[in-house]
Amino acid sequence: MVNKLMTLHEAERSGLIKMSPNVSISEFAHFVPAEDNGESYGVTVIGEGTRIRAGAVICSGVEIGHNTVIGHQCVIRAGVKIGHDCVVSHLVCIERAAQIGDQVRISALTHITGGCHIGNDVQIGARVVTINDNEMRWRAGEVLCAPRILSRSRVGSGCTLLGHVTIGEGAFVGAGSVVTRSIPANQMAYGNPAYVQGEAPSGEWCAGASACDLQDSSRGPS
Repeated sequence: MVNKLMTLHEAERSGLIKMSPNVSISEFAHFVPAEDNGESYGVTVIGEGTRIRAGAVICSGVEIGHNTVIGHQCVIRAGVKIGHDCVVSHLVCIERAAQIGDQVRISALTHITGGCHIGNDVQIGARVVTINDNEMRWRAGEVLCAPRILSRSRVGSGCTLLGHVTIGEGAFVGAGSVVTRSIPANQMAYGNPAYVQGEAPSGEWCAGASACDLQDSSRGPS
């Protein structure tokens, strides 16, 4: 069974979407009423002041909080929950039943795997990949287990997070890292595979600084 994409007006007429005031949705955004097997996750709910850009595809049962932005060409799969004051940049894919907290920023071309948990005040760079099936055996009955990215953590661009790992609260993962084990709270890790290199930077710091810059600044003046 293949479901056609619905426009906003078609979704409204079918009772598949519930919107709060001051929502802005592009006429070129589309809504999916059910999965290919006919299963629907229910009504999609969109909070006040949220904006959905052109080309976005929103599946059934999605919940989006207030004042959140969904960028161009994003795919938000069934049952996803996104909190308030978030920014999901263009060409991001958020897979089925992922849970995203408030004040989260996800940069372009990132893939959030099914069942992934992301806490509040998290920043995720561009081209980040999360995995929920380390052995790539899901059709053989593999139990999927997505990463958990806890509140106030930062994940740099180009990182890969394997299933079962947890990025602790306030942790910092340097760009390009491959995370194969959990990172404790308030620690900085980078590399392939990623290892803890010290405490995560705190306070006012340059988001574009390299790992070496951050490490040097933590040592203080020589």
